[in-house]
Amino acid sequence: MAASFAVPSTDPGLLLAMTDTDVYRTLTARQLRAWSEDESLVMRLRTNRDLLPSGHLAARVPVLVEWRASRLDGEAPFLLLRNVNYGGSPLERTTMLHSVRMPLDGLSYVEFTMVPLGPGGGRGPVQHGHLRFVFAAERRPVMLGLEGSPVGADARLDDLVLSWEPWRFRDDRFSFVKALGDDFDLCLRAYAGAQRYLEDIVEGHEWLSYRLRLPGGAAGARELLLVALAMGDGAARHTLARLLDQAAADWLGEAPAGEGAAAEAGAGQGEDWEALRRRLDEPGQLSFDAPELAPDELTYQTLVRSCASLARYTVLLTARRLADRGVTDGVDPAKLPEPALGVTEPWMQAVPKGDLRGLFLRAPSALRYLMRNPGVLPNRIPRELDAAGLLVRKGSKPWLLRYGAKGLRPYSSQGARHFEP
Repeated sequence: MAASFAVPSTDPGLLLAMTDTDVYRTLTARQLRAWSEDESLVMRLRTNRDLLPSGHLAARVPVLVEWRASRLDGEAPFLLLRNVNYGGSPLERTTMLHSVRMPLDGLSYVEFTMVPLGPGGGRGPVQHGHLRFVFAAERRPVMLGLEGSPVGADARLDDLVLSWEPWRFRDDRFSFVKALGDDFDLCLRAYAGAQRYLEDIVEGHEWLSYRLRLPGGAAGARELLLVALAMGDGAARHTLARLLDQAAADWLGEAPAGEGAAAEAGAGQGEDWEALRRRLDEPGQLSFDAPELAPDELTYQTLVRSCASLARYTVLLTARRLADRGVTDGVDPAKLPEPALGVTEPWMQAVPKGDLRGLFLRAPSALRYLMRNPGVLPNRIPRELDAAGLLVRKGSKPWLLRYGAKGLRPYSSQGARHFEP
């Protein structure tokens, strides 16, 4: 059965006193180490309350790949993923994180999904973007905490959503204007599709999903999955290492000295920090040419590195990698846009710190940037992917599936519903 990972009140490593009335609670190095070393544990967190020692919201921790425990080649290849979000409630603001064994030979199809957040629906410029990987019924991912349950628990997931998002601190509200200033760490989060859909539908958002037509068919879908996870895992390890180093340094400045129970608990905390750091530094050898984001690309940025622009970048990068190997399947390499992320410009950094007058003064710079880089506008991405031959078409237009309260229902009691063009 799944083991629920909660903060024990008798934990000697818990340096912060916590009560039911505390607004925040901070997970200790010992608790994080226990989570990282046991794949059978299920972590249940308060979405807007529980923190890492760095002050980052623990529920927004990025997906990590246990490369050493995965098998990319041979019979029944799979990846072992950590921190997959499934089972929490957006109403009570809880998040549950699982370890998942995901088959690499079970992908059925991939959808590029836009989630309109502002006025204008699918035509408006304010949209979230993510990738949805749907698996065949007989080769679905398995939640390790529920696998083999003696009570017959259903341990399988139908799909996986990968979403680039800002990793927020406590008391740190997100805004698109603030995110122009590179103030948020970038993280790739993983959800069971039904969980992400639930959270979006509760907020009144619908999904506008386009079926991707990747060169190589199933092999192309697998390549896209590996590219996305390799970039997300690399970014996560870089950011988490920095956060761990800072948290460990802060702890060293406050660790109890001398003898006695407090000192022994402090020594244990030091060992826990070192163990966590080793796990980040030793991910294992990858058996493929894994792409990675540069150190200066690890912040979320409204225009340059947003959720939608990074999803677009991942698809185009994958298509280019396949084309370079001679795998095109009807996609014209000459029509593929260059898979490159833009560069943060000085005017962007100044916008969050300026007043209304400053915003108007920088409007021409913004317009020039958008004219040069139309791909950063989420509502233009489907048109661009279609022109490159990367979307499934129905008749003369890209095939659009509109999931929502007034549209199609992507899930039923049988799991993910499969639609055919």
